[in-house]
Amino acid sequence: MQPRMIEYQPERDFLRVRDFLTRTYRAFPLPLNWGLERWNYARYFVAPMLGSFGTDHGTPTGSLDAIRLWERMVRLWENGAGEIVGVTCIEHPDPTHSQFGEIFVQRHPEHPELLDEMIAIGESLYMDPRRGRVHLWAFDADEALIRVLRARGFHRKEEPVAHLLECEIRDLPPPELPRGYHLLSMADVNDIDKRREIFGRSFNHEDPREWPSPFAYRELQRAPDYRKEYDLFIVAPDGGYAACCIVWHDKKNQIGYLEPLGTHPDHRRKGLANAILQEGLRRLWRDGARRMPMMGGFDPFYQAFGFIYRATQHPWVRGQ
Repeated sequence: MQPRMIEYQPERDFLRVRDFLTRTYRAFPLPLNWGLERWNYARYFVAPMLGSFGTDHGTPTGSLDAIRLWERMVRLWENGAGEIVGVTCIEHPDPTHSQFGEIFVQRHPEHPELLDEMIAIGESLYMDPRRGRVHLWAFDADEALIRVLRARGFHRKEEPVAHLLECEIRDLPPPELPRGYHLLSMADVNDIDKRREIFGRSFNHEDPREWPSPFAYRELQRAPDYRKEYDLFIVAPDGGYAACCIVWHDKKNQIGYLEPLGTHPDHRRKGLANAILQEGLRRLWRDGARRMPMMGGFDPFYQAFGFIYRATQHPWVRGQ
């Protein structure tokens, strides 16, 4: 029986998709599908954050609208046994966002024939209304996807590029911190206001109106695969937060993920990012994770930490 497309129902399907992603993680030579951290993060942090910033309290209607839009945009493909064999989704449910129009396809190794239909659905649902275009990222070695993209009129852009990096998770010693600094997790002190502030400041947002709202951070903590003991921060001598990171654990595949990591501008060049990442990997090792993949730029920080290059992605665009 040919797989059929169905609409996404959050209560029924969120964990079904998460399990599909973990089942297919090792099905391809490269991680062509999202990890569980990105699936959690898109729904439980990116969507509510885009809908409300800063001093918004209570349950902002903008966050609820963004969550509903994200959910409405997901499409699933099921086989005759009712098993998920494909997913199309977005990450930024805000038509004014610079990344709106990006298509993500999550694939099953036994159903490459679905790629064309999945991308066609993405084109129809996710078109950037301002620029009249859609785009997605493809590994240079992903011949099946590139073949479909070319046939559908996409063209490759040479810049920017993204790199797949990976490091081995080892049994590391406890990190050393500068005098007066100490490392805690949200399991120790669950101060959401301080935590959302260090998130904003770590990414150079000084204005509190640009920080995640309290609702957005509470939503993140509701994500099925979020764990407070993996949500780390470093406290400075003055009591403010100086650095932060969250790690995630795919137990089935013994994979750890990092999303995100940042340091307050006033506390950079002190080894804090290295220390907090080291502690994150220590905790992942203790719980059975053995490797950490990462997509992004080839930052010297990650090179020095031990991440190695594996592959490159380019953006493919259709439209203006």
